[in-house]
Amino acid sequence: MNRNFLSALVLVGLYLSGGLAMARAETLPEAPFTETLDRMVKDERLVGYNVRSLTDENISVELTYSGDHHYSDEELEPFNNGVCYALLETAVRTGLRPFTGQTDIICQAIQRNGERAEAGILGTSRYQRASDDFIYHSTR
Repeated sequence: MNRNFLSALVLVGLYLSGGLAMARAETLPEAPFTETLDRMVKDERLVGYNVRSLTDENISVELTYSGDHHYSDEELEPFNNGVCYALLETAVRTGLRPFTGQTDIICQAIQRNGERAEAGILGTSRYQRASDDFIYHSTR
């Protein structure tokens, strides 16, 4: 009888812990984030975006920049980080607290082919919880 009780207890524990793990990666509402990104696309530098992940653990967006300009890292870093800050603000408005939780916010900058630039990955801005700041890493 003790063996059956322990087996049932283990099964219940596994079921509950699996449910908690699934509940942790909760999907965030898409509309506030796409509204924020749509406003950013109005700037001539940014021509598109692709939301790769939108959960309470991971906000990941691919930002597509125009190929009509060759962006230096000095130009791109503040703008790319600025888009990420806008996503952070949106996350906070939806009730998420990335600065106290485990949320990763990543904005990857890519560029289209154009008159002055070839397509490729330019760099990535990543949220740093310890400093409550975004750090841009160039891939060039």
